Amino acid sequence: MNSNNTDKRKILIADDDDDSRAMLSFLLEEEGWEVKEARNGEEALETVIKEQPDLLILDNRMPKLSGIEVYQQIQAQGIKIAVVLATAHGYLDELASSLGIAHFIAKPYDIPELLKTIESAYTSSFS
Repeated sequence: MNSNNTDKRKILIADDDDDSRAMLSFLLEEEGWEVKEARNGEEALETVIKEQPDLLILDNRMPKLSGIEVYQQIQAQGIKIAVVLATAHGYLDELASSLGIAHFIAKPYDIPELLKTIESAYTSSFS
């Protein structure tokens, strides 16, 4: 989490689906977030390190590094960031639980549920 950013909350959308990223980016900018995007796991990891976003929406199935691999590398480097794990596959709760990720959402997104999950993850990162 970037505690130095007091002006605008920063979020990274890591998803290889261009349409999904574009939709989320538009939606979250409307909600007041500063949005960064990554098209694959490698970009996601680099952007987390460089931009220090407050929150990461992490798709599990991405090229170069999977969401799981990105999350594990973030943990290994001791980076503190709120994470919302996302996938279109049915084992999401088991996967998130096995990694210790408390916030997750299934794709396709239910927008009110997504916004609620993002706010919950962001708020939890301060406690």
